[in-house]
Amino acid sequence: MTDRRILEGVSVLDFTRIIAGPYCTRLLADMGASVIKVDAIPEQGSPVRTAGSPGNNLGKRSIALDLKHPDGAAVAREMANGADVVVENFSPGVMDRLGLGFETIRGANPGLVYASISGFGQTGPYAHRRAFGATAHAEAGWLWVQQQAAGTDDPFPPGITVADMAAGLSCFSGILAALFDREKTGRGQQVDVSLMDAQLSMLNEVAAAPLNGGGEDDWEPFRHPLHPSRDGFLTISIRNERMWTRISDGLGHSGTPMPDSPSEANAQVGTWIASMSTTEAAEGLERSGAPYGVMRSMPEALDHPHFAERGMIVETPDPLGGSVRAVNTPIVFSEARRGPAFGPPLAGEHTRKLLAELGRTGDEINELIASGAVAEQEV
Repeated sequence: MTDRRILEGVSVLDFTRIIAGPYCTRLLADMGASVIKVDAIPEQGSPVRTAGSPGNNLGKRSIALDLKHPDGAAVAREMANGADVVVENFSPGVMDRLGLGFETIRGANPGLVYASISGFGQTGPYAHRRAFGATAHAEAGWLWVQQQAAGTDDPFPPGITVADMAAGLSCFSGILAALFDREKTGRGQQVDVSLMDAQLSMLNEVAAAPLNGGGEDDWEPFRHPLHPSRDGFLTISIRNERMWTRISDGLGHSGTPMPDSPSEANAQVGTWIASMSTTEAAEGLERSGAPYGVMRSMPEALDHPHFAERGMIVETPDPLGGSVRAVNTPIVFSEARRGPAFGPPLAGEHTRKLLAELGRTGDEINELIASGAVAEQEV
């Protein structure tokens, strides 16, 4: 495996916080981009991490700026003028008011890829609305889909913010596409991603029926039953006669004909598994080549041998906790490395070094810190 990284040489200025934006830029950093996180001036006291979770900020450097201070904003503009990519997830209009909007920056940097993540996008009648993932879950149909699949009387919130993760992935993909397009045209462009659009795009299979004349009852939830064993749960995909043969063989009932209806077939499998331990059922299904899954808690899933073999759990140094473990990028390359180069920063941990890279002298940096335009935190 080579040490080369696919996005080496790509510079990213990261104005993001919460989940979607930091997740997007973490993926860029994992592929070798130089990601500089622009953090707010931290309050005095205990050390403050960069905005977002540690796992979403691996491999990034941080500079702390007061974007409302003229000198702080000037530093941000200078950095944006030299960047390949800017990523921000403020409400639409905020970056413009700070003098850091797309139209302003691309005047000095026409090759800039400028990515914006927001609740409802940069255009449209709802662009002004503030939103989090929960907004998109409710208004883009995800809560209804969950309710139909679970068959409950009332909707219920998901365990994670699906819309944020979908938006982060969509923005990451858009940035890569825009960088590829820049290779052909020499021009950058704005990438506009909304939580609402990203959430709906995940539901395109569900949307097919109402978009083509159907109603609420014309879509069947995608569900494979969870079958309780003596000590756990398994999910099994029957699908057809060939799979049924493998399942019945694996569970010790070779030659049993497949029931006519899916509900009867699932009921029969459920009866077999109920008398077995999870290990017994899994081992039998494994031998027969049947598709199955054993339900695991999150701690149990993290100990799955598959993830260890695939390098999906990484550990990096951490300025506060000594080290931090996190989930790795799920894209494996045959000719390039992936994963974080170093751990998550404190807010402003690299302020002095980054300002020096911009050509500021030690005295000039001290003056900026004294003015409150910038700040640093030492490890």
